[in-house]
Amino acid sequence: MKLGISLGSGAARGLSHIGLLKAFEEEGIVPYAISGSSMGALIGGIYAAGYEMATLDKKIRNLDWKIFTEFFDLKISKNGLVDGKKIERFIYEFTGDINISALEIKFSCVATDVLTGREVVFKSGNLIKALRASISFPGIFIPQYYEDKFLIDGGIRNPVPVDALPSDCDIRIAVDVGPFVVKEKLEGRINSVNKRPQKSKKNGFGFSINNMLREVLSKNGAHEDIIYPNIFETLVQTIAIMQNSVFESKMNGIKNCMVIRPKLEKYKLTDFTQAGDIIDIGYDEGKKIIREVLFE
Repeated sequence: MKLGISLGSGAARGLSHIGLLKAFEEEGIVPYAISGSSMGALIGGIYAAGYEMATLDKKIRNLDWKIFTEFFDLKISKNGLVDGKKIERFIYEFTGDINISALEIKFSCVATDVLTGREVVFKSGNLIKALRASISFPGIFIPQYYEDKFLIDGGIRNPVPVDALPSDCDIRIAVDVGPFVVKEKLEGRINSVNKRPQKSKKNGFGFSINNMLREVLSKNGAHEDIIYPNIFETLVQTIAIMQNSVFESKMNGIKNCMVIRPKLEKYKLTDFTQAGDIIDIGYDEGKKIIREVLFE
């Protein structure tokens, strides 16, 4: 049986892919093919390169925000906030320097050409460059310049790239981890803040990047009596709306594919400090797939 799995984008929520693949690993189930977008590409690529998910689980489970300074080279510029050279070295620690075509598992991942808007599918070439391109969240990562293209996050064009799996797969599973539109949660937070008495502002304000960002995010625009979503909430919500629409449109033309949605509603894109819980949810979902689908 040729099993094809497509691992979707979702930032921290995409860490659930580690648990899902770990469950497969424990049962000796090796997918015939994996496709991935953004975080799904990163986890899928590391797995396809032969790195054990149980080991990756141990490394990621107690993830601390401080770890980001080790592989996020902040370079605030008009092109983005993160250069990406450190993240490439981080990926190298797990995959080595390998070509996609040399992987034992058929692997593909997607990125988006920011100049043309077209989807770019990697089925060959340098694995590290492909993964770096696929995870390049717009506005955060400086786009990956590769083969005369400026590439950004694959989730923009194809959040769960099931159509990148080989056509000869017997079973295709799409793992959609969001981001989902969170109207009720966001609306509830904004309304609760609007009903809260406004605190008086302090006169002193020491200069630092953190303080500057805090001050910017505290401003509400033209109507000071209304609490607006901040810049990052608006960006994430916009991408969530867009990706939901893209995924639904893509799936309308795909047959014989099972869509799996792990129960990640309470977790945000940035909840990396909740890595252990997110991985466990993916692990439970993997066991469920094995029990109800593969060994039915």
